[in-house]
Amino acid sequence: MRHHFILSSLAAACVLVASAHAQELREVIGAAQARDPTLQSASANRDAAEENIGISRSRLLPQLNYQDTRQQLHQTTTQATSAGPQVRDFDGTSISRQLSLRQGVIRPRDVAGYMAGEAQAEYGGHKYASALSDLWSRTIAAWLDVLGARTLVDVQQQTLKAVAEAAKQESKRFDRGDGTRDARAEAQAQLVQARAMLVDAQYTLQARERAYQLLTNLEGKRLANKRLPSELEARLPEASKDDLWAAVSSVGPEFLAAQAVESVNRFRMIQSASDHLPTLDVVASSTRAQNDSTNTLGATYNSRQVGVQLAVPLFAGGGIEASRRQAVATYQASIADREATLMRLETQFAGDWAAQAGLLERTQAARDLLEAAKDQRRGIELGLSHGLRSWGELSNVELLVARRHTDLVNLQLSLFKTQARLLSLVPVQTPAWDAWVQSLDVASHP
Repeated sequence: MRHHFILSSLAAACVLVASAHAQELREVIGAAQARDPTLQSASANRDAAEENIGISRSRLLPQLNYQDTRQQLHQTTTQATSAGPQVRDFDGTSISRQLSLRQGVIRPRDVAGYMAGEAQAEYGGHKYASALSDLWSRTIAAWLDVLGARTLVDVQQQTLKAVAEAAKQESKRFDRGDGTRDARAEAQAQLVQARAMLVDAQYTLQARERAYQLLTNLEGKRLANKRLPSELEARLPEASKDDLWAAVSSVGPEFLAAQAVESVNRFRMIQSASDHLPTLDVVASSTRAQNDSTNTLGATYNSRQVGVQLAVPLFAGGGIEASRRQAVATYQASIADREATLMRLETQFAGDWAAQAGLLERTQAARDLLEAAKDQRRGIELGLSHGLRSWGELSNVELLVARRHTDLVNLQLSLFKTQARLLSLVPVQTPAWDAWVQSLDVASHP
């Protein structure tokens, strides 16, 4: 009795430890975010794009420069005299120190450049948000693949056990003289098929666990206490269709990125047009110089200057106008790209929404077919106990149950992946993401 109590306590402790190490879906997503190179690239590109603001803003701020020049002068003077040429050598130092300040007053090109820099920073942020949504979708798909593959391994193991028992009983019947050679051969063939299906499922599970580990750096075996959610437990309600499309067309990262590119090209077009315009700067400088010569030995000069500088472009060989036309064409192309992006998103959204609705109906039908196959199995098992059914019939129905269960799992995976693809069109901060991930996580608990 004491040993039984100790074993029970150890088993309970093992269950608690396994539960403590269960991988919640949020933790899985966080692990993928910490190591995904695609997201890291998007993050670095976002940071680089944000620096465009500082770069473009610097052209509008005061420019302060200091210049220090030192030169050694060696001068030889030859003077013709009645007594003959007289040569004099002179060595002196030339020193110049200048502090200069320039502040732009009228700089239309640089103002447009600053606004383009802000738009570039927005583009980097939107591309990062798009990469993050895509990562969530890929991570959830990998998580589901492991759960689905593990479910199919369990199904094939149960099928193999039943088919092996049927083959064993058929062999016994044949040895007793009650069975036929054909029935025994059929049972053995079904056993080989069941073993092959199990091996295939195990290989698939290994591949899915490896893909999951590469993405998250987590072991797929730690999902052993999870189950594949039912299609009825995690779904996108029909009422959310309009709300979700409104989010895609207003705050969807891909659409906002296309709008940001359009803004960048619009401001660059303004920049190119500004090259025709004059610029006005305020300039000031302070200079301290010492230029030694034979006449100004040791003399020092201090000078201060304040003024304005006006630059008016007159003719640049046609390059300015060509650049302007090029910028206009690029801007027009970005408008078309933004419209094409919206059309593509709407087409994808409509197709995926219809696909997930159809997959939901097919999944529910597949579940009904699976239940019908299980009813057939129960009937055959009952008939077998009364001598009215054969072991071969039981093997056939076990294989039928396995096939229909496989069809159900594959449809469930397709359904959930389609829903994830729909949600990848919006930022992860959208409430629909949180609600769906939460429902998947809860439904995966046994």
